[in-house]
Amino acid sequence: MSFIPRRLFPNYNVPLANFKGHHQKALTKFGHLAPQIDLVVEVRDSRAPVSTTNVLFDKVLAHKPKLIVYTKKDLSVLKPDLMNKWHRHEPYMFVDARNRRDAQKVIDKVIERYDAMDPPPPLGLRMMIIGMPNVGKSTLVNTLREVGYGKELMEMGVSTKRKKVAKTGGQPGVTRSTSEIIRLSRVPDILVYDTPGVFLPTVKDAETMLALGLVGCVHTSFIDPVIQADYLLYLLNLQDPSGALYSEYIDHPTNSIDELLYNVAKTRGKLRNDEYDELGMALHWVNLWRQGKSSKYRGLFDLGAIVELNGKELRALYKDEQERVKEMNVHQKLVDSFGEDGTSTSKARKRTAKDRAADLKNQLFKL
Repeated sequence: MSFIPRRLFPNYNVPLANFKGHHQKALTKFGHLAPQIDLVVEVRDSRAPVSTTNVLFDKVLAHKPKLIVYTKKDLSVLKPDLMNKWHRHEPYMFVDARNRRDAQKVIDKVIERYDAMDPPPPLGLRMMIIGMPNVGKSTLVNTLREVGYGKELMEMGVSTKRKKVAKTGGQPGVTRSTSEIIRLSRVPDILVYDTPGVFLPTVKDAETMLALGLVGCVHTSFIDPVIQADYLLYLLNLQDPSGALYSEYIDHPTNSIDELLYNVAKTRGKLRNDEYDELGMALHWVNLWRQGKSSKYRGLFDLGAIVELNGKELRALYKDEQERVKEMNVHQKLVDSFGEDGTSTSKARKRTAKDRAADLKNQLFKL
């Protein structure tokens, strides 16, 4: 019997908000700097092109010329046809933020913008690099600086090798405030602000948050690692039902995250009396894909992009499955009948945390 991947992912209780104080502070700063900004460069992760789009930027920096830069192109399987469909009337680029050639292409685009300005900006072209947390903004700034200003610095006897002007790290939140202005070039005069990643106040659904977790926009501790690993397995099976994307651990495709993690532990020699650290194996496997340790860890983490990329058949199956589950609504009926904690006595009403707290107070009062 041929393997059939899951068409829908279980509705786990995943937090939908990760908006922090420095995110709001950054948005306020964007508004203050907006009058002097000539170009906005919005950075998105090409493995989750939809989920790493932040609509708040268009509200705060409305009417500013914008260049969209998709980073980590070496880890993505996005096709130009799909991107051209999405960006018919706005410029975009695919880059590897650490690649000097790609950085030069970005600088060339910025120079085009500079040349189109008449008269030239008296204080130089000022651009702002914005995006969701941990999509590669600071890495891109460092490479742009190295390429754009490095030659001139070397002529002055200043070494630019591995010299960072913006802090970078593997977890989100390394950049927590908008930087002082950084010069990228003197001829023409181009300057840039590096900014902290800004999250949405709330995302639309659990799958969007899980996609953001897979690309590292939220801390690894924010979402249960096993749920994160299960979602990754779900997406990989949709992209390649043969199981080839995890064949180093198991020789057949599977929908069971428990089976996969068991085999991850077995392959790594981490089994002890046929038991293993479930959370540790989940983190290990997800991090291989999140960090893109090699070119084989290439894929998409946006369900919408996967459905678009895999044609009409998958779109139709996905839609049919959504309708079927919506009609059944088994989970919701069970919750309404028994309550989230299984103690509800009314079929028409769910018990809440407030109800349970009131019960506890009543019990204490009786004592």
